[in-house]
Amino acid sequence: MFKVLLSTIICLMGFIHLSQAQITVSGNVRNADTKEVVPAVSVTMKEAPNGDYTNDQGNFRFSVKKQYPVTLVFSSLGFETKEVTVSSAGPLKIELTPVSVLGREVVVSASRFTQKKIESPVTIERISTKEIINSPQPSYFNMIQGLKGVDVTTSSLTFTTITTRGFNTSGNTNFTQIVDGMDNQAPGLNFPLGTAIGLTELDVDNLEVLSGASSALYGSRGLNGTLVMTGKDPFKYQGLSAQITQGVNHVSKGKSNDPFGPSPYYDWTVRWAKKVSDKFAFKINVQYIQAKEWMATDTTNTNGPGGPLTDPKYNGVNMYGSKTMVDINPFLQAALQQTPELGPVINPLLQNGSNYVARTGYPEYGYLSNDAKLLKANVELRYKIRPRLEAIISGTFGKGNAVYSNDTRYALTNFELGQYRAELKAEHWFLRGYTTRENSGNTIIASPTAQLINEAWKPSFNPATGDGWYPQYTGALLEAMAGGKSYLDASNIARAFADQGRPDASSPLFQHLKDSIASLPTSKGGTLFLDKSKLYNVEAQYNFTHLVKFAELIAGLNYRLYRLDSKGTLFPDNDGPIDVAEYSAYVHATKKVLKDKLSLSAAFRYDKNTLFEKPRITTRASAVGEVNRESFIRFSYQNAYSFPSNIQALQSTPVDYNSFASGGSSRLLNGVYQFDRYPAYTLESVTKYQQSNNPADLQKFALSDIKPQSVDAFELGYSSLIAKCILIDVLGYYATWKNFIGYVNVANTPGTDDPAAFKDHSTYMSYNIAYNGAEKVNTYGYAASVAVDMTHNFMGKVNFSSDFLKNRNNSQVNNFNTPSYKFNIDFGNTGFGNKERFAFSTTFRYRPGYFYQIGFAAGNVPASSVIDAQISYRLLQAHCRIKLGGTNITNVYYRNGFGSPAIGAMYYASFAYNVF
Repeated sequence: MFKVLLSTIICLMGFIHLSQAQITVSGNVRNADTKEVVPAVSVTMKEAPNGDYTNDQGNFRFSVKKQYPVTLVFSSLGFETKEVTVSSAGPLKIELTPVSVLGREVVVSASRFTQKKIESPVTIERISTKEIINSPQPSYFNMIQGLKGVDVTTSSLTFTTITTRGFNTSGNTNFTQIVDGMDNQAPGLNFPLGTAIGLTELDVDNLEVLSGASSALYGSRGLNGTLVMTGKDPFKYQGLSAQITQGVNHVSKGKSNDPFGPSPYYDWTVRWAKKVSDKFAFKINVQYIQAKEWMATDTTNTNGPGGPLTDPKYNGVNMYGSKTMVDINPFLQAALQQTPELGPVINPLLQNGSNYVARTGYPEYGYLSNDAKLLKANVELRYKIRPRLEAIISGTFGKGNAVYSNDTRYALTNFELGQYRAELKAEHWFLRGYTTRENSGNTIIASPTAQLINEAWKPSFNPATGDGWYPQYTGALLEAMAGGKSYLDASNIARAFADQGRPDASSPLFQHLKDSIASLPTSKGGTLFLDKSKLYNVEAQYNFTHLVKFAELIAGLNYRLYRLDSKGTLFPDNDGPIDVAEYSAYVHATKKVLKDKLSLSAAFRYDKNTLFEKPRITTRASAVGEVNRESFIRFSYQNAYSFPSNIQALQSTPVDYNSFASGGSSRLLNGVYQFDRYPAYTLESVTKYQQSNNPADLQKFALSDIKPQSVDAFELGYSSLIAKCILIDVLGYYATWKNFIGYVNVANTPGTDDPAAFKDHSTYMSYNIAYNGAEKVNTYGYAASVAVDMTHNFMGKVNFSSDFLKNRNNSQVNNFNTPSYKFNIDFGNTGFGNKERFAFSTTFRYRPGYFYQIGFAAGNVPASSVIDAQISYRLLQAHCRIKLGGTNITNVYYRNGFGSPAIGAMYYASFAYNVF
């Protein structure tokens, strides 16, 4: 009996062992044409969750509780998918055949479902990591400007703002930037700071740009579009990668007022990712950029025609301190009373009505820092709790210098941004929480800082002594005119006399004054803003498709808290941080009908912001029909709302002497600025009154509590892949905006109703205020693109777009800063010659001249034609690539924003190891 029982137990244990036996599959994947290893290939068990990715050596290995035979599926964009049946143990040798990627790209951001780009219900542009590798741009972020329908404003070398469909400005609060599911905006400023805490150069898997309104899926900030950036999964992209780019910019000193000679450019990037086991992987990214900044040097006079020698009230676009402008008539009248014999000189001047004179300003070069620096670091840990349940923890930190333009130029020095995430991601759901923290560092607000420097070394007027810059100027002016000099000659003599003792921008005195003013908070009379605002966000999403069967259905919830903390320097938060919460819920459904030839989708989103009483509902409906094989027509409608950003509602920042960049909430309008007691007048009418002395010229401007804006947008488009080698896409759109948020320049006289107070800027305040326009605003446009696979790895692309604004509200600064049309051309080859070692690419961008408005200036941006190019060579055995290239290689300086720097050529050499 015992022997029978023992035999039974042994047999049972053997059966259990066999039932739990694991097999291990491993092998190597190579390119069938070049015989190179192919990294980041997906290797999965057919109809099972198990799998792996090939590493940087093309190897894969994983274990599974199955018995032979098993079927493996090998897939990677740019190669034919291959199935292989494995019947026994042993390493596999797999070769994949390259194929064209045209029409095969998949996207997620268009509907939060994975789908082919050509079948997307809305216009979407995509950049892959392979395109980044072959681009002539040393930064992937600058590649975006070549996409269809995209506009950019380059405020400095490390700060570029992107948008779509016309509303283009530096620091766009209506464009959303998502990085690995996280909103990339600065919590206080409410706009994304470019790549400051974006992905490093070697960690980009892909970029997707949604043109136009995308609020239904990504929240109220996405009225002008959304950029979705996805980083590389450390399970998929493994190994050590490094890239060193050394270049030179400012190659032509003096050209377009460029103050520099040839200057070095450095960009060093390292990425290390490792799959420690089938369950755990990590990645570490570090990038450092350093160069001489592109300086803004526009000397155009914002106060009319003439230059510094021909207009006493000269104020250059990029001159700082010369916005201090005073009518010297009171000083002329005082001189006439003291010395009546000067009547023949003074009386003709007084008959002019006004004689405004500006203080002498400082150019940007020598005043603002010219050192562009950016350090980015990222660490991410991933743990697979189960094959389809993953825990992710990541942290990203950025620190550097940048300059952006708004109501003046802001020099962000040693700013810091950090973003930290914890996430659970399953096959059908995710739960994500993250926080973003900013520190504005030693920010210099260019114009008011320079004005206060001028007041520090010599006050404009000291009532206690009767002396000052303007009394000295007036005395020297009259003395010169009495001696027979013309008014303009006498004005230049008077300026030189009053400027005696004026410190040069490179002098120790100037630096001392600048540091003392810029280190004192705005709330205490200086120009430092102390923004340490924070953002907290929790989001959950569930995909119900596997449960409901009849449609693809997802739903999600989102909670966000802004903790505004500027110590009264950016927001009215002297008494403590201001909390602004947002709640939202969304649902998106897609149903295919007519034998899957027609795809219908609808999305709804509920948003509530605690600054505003009423919640808002956003809707989107779309249809995509397959008219024939690989040809699709799409139509979409979206009704989108956008709550005013924290900046548009609550900002109160000095940008000039007694001048503020202002939000439009009643908390500011009446609580701080006292518009209910001392009404606002248009700044244009105040200027007219200053010249005419006629109070009837003053025009009141009624302002009320700012409220959400909305847009109803329609789009019709068509995409087709012809003969598997030509991809075309055409579209047209029309949008109607209600309660459109723009800006208006107004002024008031707190403490007095006497119009004469507008004669002296020390007794009146001016504001650039966000407000809702009463008129409906319409935008419309069209775009087209063609991409051609010419075989043998040659690819050509061309795109064209055109955007227009109708029913422009002339009382608003609306930031519709785009040319009437623009086009881009790309041509390149990703591999030719022996074993496809060589590659090249060229791009051409053309923009006609156009009008550009920004808070501190407005004017025409000249037309530009820009060529970028690169050629590269691969060292196959060493896994290295050498690239020689240049941006704007003709070195014809151009601007893409009024008041922004002129951008010249940058030539570089790049050495990359193990980049894929």
